Amino acid sequence: MIDLVVLGSGNADIIRLIENINENKKQYNFVGFLEKDISLINTEVLGYPIIGTDDLLLGKLSNCAVINNIMGSTQLHKIIAENIYRKYYITNIPNLVHPNVSIKYAIIGKGNIFYNNVGIAPKVKIGDFNIIYPSTNIGHETVIGNYNLFALNVNIGARCKIGDKNLFGNSSTLSLGLKVNNDNSIGVGSVVIKNIDSDKSLLGNPAIDSLKLFKYLIKNNLF
Repeated sequence: MIDLVVLGSGNADIIRLIENINENKKQYNFVGFLEKDISLINTEVLGYPIIGTDDLLLGKLSNCAVINNIMGSTQLHKIIAENIYRKYYITNIPNLVHPNVSIKYAIIGKGNIFYNNVGIAPKVKIGDFNIIYPSTNIGHETVIGNYNLFALNVNIGARCKIGDKNLFGNSSTLSLGLKVNNDNSIGVGSVVIKNIDSDKSLLGNPAIDSLKLFKYLIKNNLF
């Protein structure tokens, strides 16, 4: 089995995912979590230890496989991912794929996390360090970049193009054939029916700029 450490203990769902993978086929010896907060060291999360700081990757844990479980923001997720390469020189960065998720007809990069019941249609391309939560579906021939977060039950239409560091809220929808650039936030339940540039925050059905939406609600005494 491969020794595996996880950066960031804030999302305990990762434990269940690793256990599900090992129950299907023994792949990983989960060594424990690494944290920047030294007050957390020698504590446990669901029985798994927080064993030290990330700097252990420069020493006794340098041969471990590493998963980036830190998603305070998509920008932070990118910074941690870059540290894995540039600061700690780690190259063993697997994808964690739930046993009921098929990636057979997709092209997948490194460091992605696929939770249970994620549907990935044929000819999908996914870059590095994306986190895709349960019951999200990605339509055929869609291309996804790096450092994106897809929350629960997101629906991405066929032939979409998604850039980097985008956040898709629970039950949000991207209509087929659309393009989403970088650094966007799409709110819970939002339905996107137009292309999105960069650095936008969208809400609603159909999704519009959140600032415009709040101004409308306030003006009409709906907020």
